[in-house]
Amino acid sequence: MTVFLLLYLCTDATRTDCQVIPVEHWVRADAYKQCLAAAKKLTVDLTAKNRKSNYFVCETQVGQ
Repeated sequence: MTVFLLLYLCTDATRTDCQVIPVEHWVRADAYKQCLAAAKKLTVDLTAKNRKSNYFVCETQVGQ
């Protein structure tokens, strides 16, 4: 399984106008778990203001 950690950079807190930036990827059985841990830590590291408009998503690709 391959999992990508994506950062959504949005113009404001409505999160309607966003740019997606791939941050990291993992290729292994526990990839999703690793991604969630990284997303959680990176979210905590964002300032409170940035957490309102930017966020991380773990996206899974199966069968690659």
